[in-house]
Amino acid sequence: MSQRAPRPARPAPPSRLPWAILGVAVVGALGLIGHQLWVNRPAATVAAVDYPTGLTPDGYPYKGNPQAAVVIEEYSDFQCPVCARYTREVAPRLDEKYVKTGQVYYIFRYFPFLGPESFRAAEAAACAAEQGKFWEYEHVLFAHQRGENMGWFSDDRLIGFAPRAGLDPAAFGDCLRSGKYRDFIRQAAEAGRGRGVRATPTLFINGEKIEGLYDAAFYETYIDTLLQKKQK
Repeated sequence: MSQRAPRPARPAPPSRLPWAILGVAVVGALGLIGHQLWVNRPAATVAAVDYPTGLTPDGYPYKGNPQAAVVIEEYSDFQCPVCARYTREVAPRLDEKYVKTGQVYYIFRYFPFLGPESFRAAEAAACAAEQGKFWEYEHVLFAHQRGENMGWFSDDRLIGFAPRAGLDPAAFGDCLRSGKYRDFIRQAAEAGRGRGVRATPTLFINGEKIEGLYDAAFYETYIDTLLQKKQK
């Protein structure tokens, strides 16, 4: 009886491990290149601030007329996407109609509560305010949100934003790295909680709390009503 010749053993499939390692290396390299391009890309245009600005006696940025009949206080977190929408969609209309005309005194109060990058971004904004560029820097921060506590507001990026806001990058970097506003920002967050702030954006308009985001017409109607009462 004849016997069949044994079948040759199939070669073992090639290991995929080297390819996986190569893939990880490529992704990592691309990520590093992307980070460098992101940090060094050309500066975005920031709208000119053509109204009075400064710091309140307790150190918060303001815009408008300190003697205005209507006072708006905004509690905000720079990682909050709803706050970014408010800054894009509502704030410019209020600036044009009320801040520039001297009818509203507008104060920004830091309320970082979404994590460590919220606190660091608030410290950076305080450093920008030191150079008289808070509102320009606020615009840049909200324009560059990319998720919460994922490294988008790292120190390198926060310092990289400085030229976009017209800041002196060296002085700004020294300020941020020094941590000189760390305690101030923590105290600001505590003060907000003590006032009953639970979320952002929260506005106080002549002391009345308005929580959440509404369309610009809502705020305009609210402010117009207060102005009309003041005129009577």
